[in-house]
Amino acid sequence: MNPDTLKYRILATDAAVIIGATSLAFTVRFGNETTSPSALIGPIQIVGTLLPIFWVLVLIFMGSYDRRSLFVGLTEYSRVMMSGVVVLAVTSTVSFLLKQDTSRAYILISIPVGVLALLVERYLWRRWLLTRRKKGLDLVRTVVVGDPDERNSLVSQMAERPWAGYHVVSSLPRPLTQAEWHTWFRALDEELELTQARAVALAGSSAADAAFVRELSWHIEGEGVDLLVGAGVGTTTGPRVSLRIASGLPLLHLDEVALRNTQRVAKRSLDVVGSFLGIIILSPVLLIVAIAILLSSGPPVLFRQQRAGRDQHVFRMWKFRTMVRDADSLRPELRAQFTEQAGPVFKLRDDPRVTRIGGFLRRWSIDELPQLFNVLTGEMSLVGPRPHPLDDVELYRERDLRRLIAKPGMTGLWQVAGRSDLSWNASIELDLLYVENWSFVGDLVILARTLQAVLRGGGAR
Repeated sequence: MNPDTLKYRILATDAAVIIGATSLAFTVRFGNETTSPSALIGPIQIVGTLLPIFWVLVLIFMGSYDRRSLFVGLTEYSRVMMSGVVVLAVTSTVSFLLKQDTSRAYILISIPVGVLALLVERYLWRRWLLTRRKKGLDLVRTVVVGDPDERNSLVSQMAERPWAGYHVVSSLPRPLTQAEWHTWFRALDEELELTQARAVALAGSSAADAAFVRELSWHIEGEGVDLLVGAGVGTTTGPRVSLRIASGLPLLHLDEVALRNTQRVAKRSLDVVGSFLGIIILSPVLLIVAIAILLSSGPPVLFRQQRAGRDQHVFRMWKFRTMVRDADSLRPELRAQFTEQAGPVFKLRDDPRVTRIGGFLRRWSIDELPQLFNVLTGEMSLVGPRPHPLDDVELYRERDLRRLIAKPGMTGLWQVAGRSDLSWNASIELDLLYVENWSFVGDLVILARTLQAVLRGGGAR
């Protein structure tokens, strides 16, 4: 679908949702009070008419329909929520200055309902587009530029993440000297025309050459071609990176990877409240599963294993037992016989040790529920990198150990992005992305998306 067509469709559905929310609020607040035509004329009727128009304008001016922000991370959702804040602030201010009563109840119903409805609507649009992208539709044709290894790495990442919206149709080596730029730009123009690509992605060292990036941006300006520049600081983005001007010299300041006290308290509070409520609400499920395991394969019901936690601290992680009793003793032999996945983590798609009921529990991630107690005691977090057995950690590369600077989690970016279907390198990149750029809202989003991933049941082992 043409990006402009999609943008206008989203704008139209946003307008319909806002009109619906304001109409609902008007009906709830004034449904029994409009008894004569004269009652329909007044400040509240004017506000009820202008509010949807103003709200849509706020969304437009905040860049909510910019194709570079649509369906990208939390940006889209945050702009929708901020639009509600702006509308509330402006409406309240205007009402106060004009000394007009626009009904606080009407405003306090229409705006929260409207924001919630917009978020749901945008989520549905996102799911629709991501489904199409996974089928190879609506992808942006992309030319990748860089050294061979850099190009191959970026091409693999884009292939593993079709939901990002890019499809590599060609690749070019980067020009090594400035003298080659003119010839190289002509070659790029020919490649863009031949492949009909609408994006150029710079990988690795190509993205680090500031003069080349600037010249390339000028060259393709006005052609409708996006320029994607790989972050020179790796997976680090967001709150850790800030621009600081030192004597007129713009520098990116990179903070250490450490949660501030307020962030640590917020994350721990979420863990304690979430795990406690989870244990209370899911206690009937925990009891039923325990009885089912006991009747089907006997004791023990729970399986505990030493795992590497934060800063390689060893702790015992709890799970419902899904394998035969001597599963751990068979692990070295199976590991020597099977190699399904590049990387240190030992996983088998059809593990012969898994019991019948264990396969069901694994498919729906029910076997992980006892880890709520690990979270409650502080050994784990609701969200974080997945804890691995000690023999897996012994095979880590040095950069892999960086994932252990955060407390391990029951779920994480790996869970919502593909679970065991992801390659080791892709999983590591997601873990590092999470560790380097933690946010409270991000944890809430991951928890919400985890439920969806579990209900789909894909990638679980």
